[in-house]
Amino acid sequence: MTEKMYTMESVQRKVRSISKLTTLPQIATTVLELVENPKTSASKLGEVISSDQVLTARILKLANSAYYGFPRRISTLNLAIVVLGFNALRDLVMSISVIDRFSTQNIRQDWEIEQFWRHAFMVGMGARQIARQQRQALAGEAFVAGLLHDIGYLVMIQHFPKLFEKTFQFAQERQIPFLHAEYSLWGFSHAEIGAWLAEGWNLPEKIVRVIRYHHQPEKAGDSSNLTTIIHFADHLAATLGEGGEFMEVPETEPANLEELV
Repeated sequence: MTEKMYTMESVQRKVRSISKLTTLPQIATTVLELVENPKTSASKLGEVISSDQVLTARILKLANSAYYGFPRRISTLNLAIVVLGFNALRDLVMSISVIDRFSTQNIRQDWEIEQFWRHAFMVGMGARQIARQQRQALAGEAFVAGLLHDIGYLVMIQHFPKLFEKTFQFAQERQIPFLHAEYSLWGFSHAEIGAWLAEGWNLPEKIVRVIRYHHQPEKAGDSSNLTTIIHFADHLAATLGEGGEFMEVPETEPANLEELV
């Protein structure tokens, strides 16, 4: 795709096709739906996840990692569901599924994909903690929203490398934020690209809105509260150095922060 073809319409069409080629496994979207349903039983959730033996094995491996630090070994999926809870299981399934869809192929050699995922996980965990401190029911969704908020960057780097490189160079030459360079050159950004992918994956509308408006939470409508949490967590993660050479500290409006105080 040449530079002249980088219009919003042409990029959106290609992202739609990418979303069909790199679909999330059905099990991931099913788990999302089940966890959202208050009538879902632990046995039903276990039945769905256990249909994928590789996924089950990876969940058990993570559940027994030092991160969770449980005193005894979690040997069965049913025990993992009881000990970790529905939300944690959903977070693990989504994390594994999304990471698997974006391999290290076609990634800039001078850019560490591990750095991207560190930032994504920090935003997700930070957002979940903020939501819990605010005693909001959004805590369950905050991790997934934080994990996916910058997914548009990966789409750009893997599928639109020339667009990414030109934007990166433009931002460096003019010493402006990457986000400003995106809008100056193309009229859209990684936020829209990520939202188009999420729509193609049939993710919940509130997650799509977070991805699209995480730099502009005041535009997120009914999802503005969750989007503001992600925006603030993004700001904190970048301030702490868990960003990247083009993932600069977001510009945070005081009015957005007041909603969380």
